[in-house]
Amino acid sequence: VASEAGGLSGTVVVVNQASDTVTLIDLAGMEAYKHVPVVGGPHEVAVSADGKRAVITNYNKRGGGPQKTLSLISLPDGAPIRTIDLGEFSMPHDVQWVNDHQVVTTAEANQALLLVNVDSGEIEQVFRTDKKGSHMLSLSPDQTHLYSSNMGGAGSVSVFDFGSGEKIADIDTGKECEGVGVSPDGLWVWAGNRAEDTVSIIDTKSLQVVKTIDSPGFPYRVEFTPNGAYALVPHATSGTLMLGDVAKQSVIKHIPLGLVQVAEPSTAGVFPYPDNVHAFVTVRNDNSVLILNLESGETLDRIEVQSSPDGVAWTPVQRPR
Repeated sequence: VASEAGGLSGTVVVVNQASDTVTLIDLAGMEAYKHVPVVGGPHEVAVSADGKRAVITNYNKRGGGPQKTLSLISLPDGAPIRTIDLGEFSMPHDVQWVNDHQVVTTAEANQALLLVNVDSGEIEQVFRTDKKGSHMLSLSPDQTHLYSSNMGGAGSVSVFDFGSGEKIADIDTGKECEGVGVSPDGLWVWAGNRAEDTVSIIDTKSLQVVKTIDSPGFPYRVEFTPNGAYALVPHATSGTLMLGDVAKQSVIKHIPLGLVQVAEPSTAGVFPYPDNVHAFVTVRNDNSVLILNLESGETLDRIEVQSSPDGVAWTPVQRPR
């Protein structure tokens, strides 16, 4: 069957929680060409700036309990590079590259974020949130501030000076604050409060919540298109991807997922394609990743992955054809 999503290239990287694998997808051929085993209970993935490595968080293995490692693999071949043991720190969930040598990750069980050197495996800095459920993070584009969503208590976002490691503020948002992202211009943080069906918008200068948007359906993650125009918020119980207008601080639309093979799709991860028009969305109970056109709202393609896909990323690096 010819794909509607023609003209896209590179490799999509999908984390499968229940299969303990990462699926690599050749976009040009629309083919899932490799399932890479990782340590266990993987949840999120981030691709390095050069596109040639991916780091995966091993969070919590079903039947095996909390995990304490990061898996580093090469792209596009999926070969293992190393497993990084976080020692006393466990339940790493979200992760983001800082530069070619360092990543920052959450250590949820320790109420902390970690700066980790992926070459040496050393933990170089610890950021203490002292909040339960420090689950997702986002580093500002200028790398001056680090934000963490905290699902515990009333729900909050912690803000750190990334250079000194000092915590600047805890900002109350809403119950079970989970998804968090900084806009590409660094001016706004959007945070999804999944138990309240709201999204809090934080002004990064004043560190105040300036607007709360109603968005029913369990807002789960926050990403932005590279041009900063749209906020992308998957909603896990409504089976939609919310498209937010960053400038107007409003909901443009909830895009329903098409081509799925389940009655009530559970939207999980999202990652924008560089053209600001397409996005990749994982559907946990459909074992798939979808390609959406954000402007038309169409689901262009569905690619089968493995069990319970969650985190997703993209690299321009493509396997040789």
